[in-house]
Amino acid sequence: MTQSEILLSLDNVTLSLPGADGPVHILKGIDGQIRAGEIVAITGRSGSGKSSLLAVASGLEPASGGSVKLLGTELVGLNEDQLAAVRRGRVGIVFQAFHLLPNMTALENVATALETADIATGQTARKAAASALEKVGLGHRLKHYPSQLSGGEQQRVAVARATVIQPKLIFADEPTGNLDQSAGQSVRDLLFEVARSQGAALVLVTHEASLAEACDRIVRLEDGKVAT
Repeated sequence: MTQSEILLSLDNVTLSLPGADGPVHILKGIDGQIRAGEIVAITGRSGSGKSSLLAVASGLEPASGGSVKLLGTELVGLNEDQLAAVRRGRVGIVFQAFHLLPNMTALENVATALETADIATGQTARKAAASALEKVGLGHRLKHYPSQLSGGEQQRVAVARATVIQPKLIFADEPTGNLDQSAGQSVRDLLFEVARSQGAALVLVTHEASLAEACDRIVRLEDGKVAT
């Protein structure tokens, strides 16, 4: 993978959702590219379309118009199974609300990512998951359930789950939004370290100026458009 490889390309992307008084236009002609190895922040005021843009770019929300090419595949027009196949084993996603499976231990949550991606199963998956959790400082929490972990620890599990598959591209939606300053700083440093060590691109939504400024590039949204 070269530094110039384009992993994500957006061309005149729009998103409209139904509202009480007619369609609500959330994204209004977004253009842009993400290249291998880049760390890019998406910023903007609340309601500017940041999280919606991340959802469209990752294929979690279908665009209303335009072109979204993820890892060389056009996402517009694909069904859920096809979208999942594009992401599988190549895209990691970290959510603000963690989205860990409550009935699974930290180890099981991470191992499941490998099994879902058809990368590893059984003991092989568990060993890789344990190694990933060790790297994020949770080697002593393998058998703990999400309810037994702090917010910062849960987000570390989420980072391990997203990155254990060695993705080309990591999306993170407000990864420090639910954490205190110390835990947030730790998760930020961890995301950057993992992305750079794996050579992955990292695209993150944030409202924190210090986090955005630490990125290679900032994309600022205003009212559903890229600010110029």
